[in-house]
Amino acid sequence: MCCRCFRMVLVVLGSALLFVSVFPILAFVHVGEPLETGLMAAKLVMLPVGAVCLLGAAGLQARR
Repeated sequence: MCCRCFRMVLVVLGSALLFVSVFPILAFVHVGEPLETGLMAAKLVMLPVGAVCLLGAAGLQARR
């Protein structure tokens, strides 16, 4: 895969993960207690993964 395509995939994936992790889903959707805990745990994992994706895309851009 070309560097530009890989960079674009990382930017889109990182932006989507950051948006989903920051957006207050539980304020609009009420689910059961175990699902709320699981959703919050998933959001805590998505935040650093999205940031690492964006850092990787920035690193690819700077290296070129």
